[in-house]
Amino acid sequence: MRVSVIVPVYNVEQYLERCMQSIFSQAETLSSADMEIILVDDGSTDSGGVICDRYAETHAAVQVIHQENAGLGMARNSGLQAAKGDYVFFMDSDDYIGPGLLENLCCAAKEQDADICIGGFTMISPTGEKIPRASVKEACSFAGEGIRELMLNTAGSLPEEEQDSKYGLSVWSRLYRRSILEDYGIRFVSERELISEDLIFNLDFLRYAKKAVVTADTGYFYCYNGGSLSKKHCGDRFQRDCELYEAVKERLEGLFEEEEYARYLQRMLISRARFDICQEAAYRDQADKAYPLRQRVDEIVNTAVLRRALADYPWWRLPKMQGVFALAMKWKMVGTLICLVRLRRRIASV
Repeated sequence: MRVSVIVPVYNVEQYLERCMQSIFSQAETLSSADMEIILVDDGSTDSGGVICDRYAETHAAVQVIHQENAGLGMARNSGLQAAKGDYVFFMDSDDYIGPGLLENLCCAAKEQDADICIGGFTMISPTGEKIPRASVKEACSFAGEGIRELMLNTAGSLPEEEQDSKYGLSVWSRLYRRSILEDYGIRFVSERELISEDLIFNLDFLRYAKKAVVTADTGYFYCYNGGSLSKKHCGDRFQRDCELYEAVKERLEGLFEEEEYARYLQRMLISRARFDICQEAAYRDQADKAYPLRQRVDEIVNTAVLRRALADYPWWRLPKMQGVFALAMKWKMVGTLICLVRLRRRIASV
């Protein structure tokens, strides 16, 4: 079994060594002959490209692709063009993985002859706190109708679930059988086209997967920078989320009846509206005191597609604070929404 580890690199010189050393540590359990590392320098303007070349010079398993900046999805596609492994593993260059993660995922995939192996992850907060997040308590497999359930629970989740996507929508901490990617021409759309290229990629892949396994391994360490919320402010973000909603709906309605996917899709849109309102408030409070926050929140809650999603959604079945937030959106309580966001931020900082 051979694994292609694809790592897009863009202006992350301060994190790249940590990332690479964590990949090299996999050799303790996974033979170096069973792993190739593809670094895609996506037009870095710092020393990231030079560091990549240095690793390629000293490690036979490393190859480097240099390209003009095209974005995360396109960088991953470049890596896929060069990949030769039976399975593909995507990793972000500012994250790192624990020893044995790749071996654990490979073993789970091999034992079940799975087309995809989904691991959990550990979030590293800005203060260094480690928060493990696993979708399951022990490994389980899906086939037939189970794949359909997995697909729905990737797009969203039912109201009672704690997480907005039960199995997550990111591509990292997963193994993908490369032959399926090649046979069906599955590639990433650009995040400049659709705001969540990972979700679209996962849905496109699961459509053709015959068997999947989900593990409780949380050895992927996702480093979350809470301060990035205001820095990544995008005034048309919810409009782009609505476009994503339509793209996901188009994929689901070709495979499911509306009553099968409606609640999952509604949860996805409601959660994105909640996140976008949080982002708008963060931008107003941290970056631009003159920003018309109430106007922007009002525009979000009055968006037609969100109004339809909220109309008959059972908000009372959501986790408590999410339910309160959904109710406030349903009744267009703009002031209450802003207060809830600020209260949540204050509680999180205590």
